[in-house]
Amino acid sequence: MPNRPDATADAAQLTFSANERRVLQLVRLGKATTRAELAQETALTAQSISRIVDALVGRGLLTLGERIIQGRGQPSVQLQLHRGAVHTVGLSIMTDAVSGAVMNLAGEVVVTRWRHLTALDRPAILGSCRALYEELLAVAGLAPRDIAGIGVGVTGAFTGQNRQVNPPDPLDALALVDLDQLLADTLERPIWLDNDGNVAAIGEALNGVGRRHATFAYLFFAMGFGGGVVINGALYPGVFGNAGEFAGVLSPADQDHRPTLELLRQVLARHGQPYADIYQMIRHFDPAVPGIEEWLGLVTPRLTAIVSAISAVLDPEAIVLGGRIPRGLAERLVAEISFYNVPRRGVTKPLPALLVTEVEGDAAAIGAAALPMKARFFA
Repeated sequence: MPNRPDATADAAQLTFSANERRVLQLVRLGKATTRAELAQETALTAQSISRIVDALVGRGLLTLGERIIQGRGQPSVQLQLHRGAVHTVGLSIMTDAVSGAVMNLAGEVVVTRWRHLTALDRPAILGSCRALYEELLAVAGLAPRDIAGIGVGVTGAFTGQNRQVNPPDPLDALALVDLDQLLADTLERPIWLDNDGNVAAIGEALNGVGRRHATFAYLFFAMGFGGGVVINGALYPGVFGNAGEFAGVLSPADQDHRPTLELLRQVLARHGQPYADIYQMIRHFDPAVPGIEEWLGLVTPRLTAIVSAISAVLDPEAIVLGGRIPRGLAERLVAEISFYNVPRRGVTKPLPALLVTEVEGDAAAIGAAALPMKARFFA
């Protein structure tokens, strides 16, 4: 069971001030772990910091660790997040599967599970989400009241009407409906909904490349191709929530050859390696099978155009290759992709680093779990 001071309290009802969330964020990042360091980082008075810390300790979000000596004077008590204080759940709805993750307050993933979608009508998809959510809670030993919120990532672009999504054809049952309300009714918990590229970028910011690079673009490879943009540690969603739809860089004539895993599945089928869906292809992926080289030849020029556009427009520290792409294939792409970079006076402009995701496991589910965690507890 969760280790909280009041295990009967509903985690979804917990509220925190901006200063409390700022303190939790600084402790999480390790930038300030004593009262004195927190006062220095926040510019709040020592008395204010003491009140905030005492309140967070009393509510079970922070714990008091060992005493450490920092210069002259009394030793300082080191503060730590209470990992088991609260949890969030992340779900990722894809064209062939639903994946899920449970995250604790420290951003650690404690349980992950997958559920293959055998039917794609709306009751079947929502039922799979409910069944996976219940399985995650059972395996983690949690009750619904221990879950502060559920983040959901779904493939597709937002329409600009409420949180309606326009997904690929296999998810037609979820198209142009108030999906967040449907999921809230199904799961009976507060819902944070975003597209899969955005939530994966948030997961990378929390648990991956974002620990070193505050500004990066995230490329999400799946049935389609999209991504997310993180600027100074925060997701940049755009006006309509569709920032990071990087396939839009390509012309309509190039869309059939955009760098998707569905294109890879089609190419492998032509080479005698048929798979029913992407889920099965990833499970049995072999980087040496015929067809890989053809796919690389098709998508590398398009990716070169995309990363060059990202570099020119956003000028990020890094561009991360992630999503559902197998690591070995992502590493091949990093080696193949180049940038348009014409020198002037013999000098080329600095370029972002091309990196493979550092998030272990399902990026979208982990990122989805990070959505309510960041929104509720961290500044």
